[in-house]
Amino acid sequence: MQFTQSISYPGTVDEVVAMYLTPDYLERRFGRFVVEGSTTVSVDGERVSYAGTVRPELIPAAAARFVKSDLRITFTEEWTLNEAGATSRTSVAVDGAPVSVEATSTLTPTDAGCTREVSGNLSVRVPLLGGRIEKEAVARVGRLTDNEQASAAQWLEEHR
Repeated sequence: MQFTQSISYPGTVDEVVAMYLTPDYLERRFGRFVVEGSTTVSVDGERVSYAGTVRPELIPAAAARFVKSDLRITFTEEWTLNEAGATSRTSVAVDGAPVSVEATSTLTPTDAGCTREVSGNLSVRVPLLGGRIEKEAVARVGRLTDNEQASAAQWLEEHR
């Protein structure tokens, strides 16, 4: 299922890319979704990976009956700076579930900071129920945008 998001940040493109490549910010960004102590984070240049075990109560009800063990989610993002701003490729894989997310982003400067335009595809490969689960998951992704904006604004303010 295709999705788009737009997120505004009160920081420059360079500040926002640096934030996304900071392990502490990744923990703030994703920590509430994973079991404490289950995470690994790595940064290699402009590429970051974050992995952890999904908190069971966050698994959508429509998908929970298909989950037979802990779900380990791996988020990988790679940034490229350019004259116009920055671009990224993002992937999310879930071990133990037929779910994946692929997205691309463009980060461009604005008068108030910068804006990230995200386009992606969320795929749930479950016969008959995949579409329903995708809709529920995309709805949750949409609700996370407000949290992402608030968390990023707070981080940028704290680290200037």
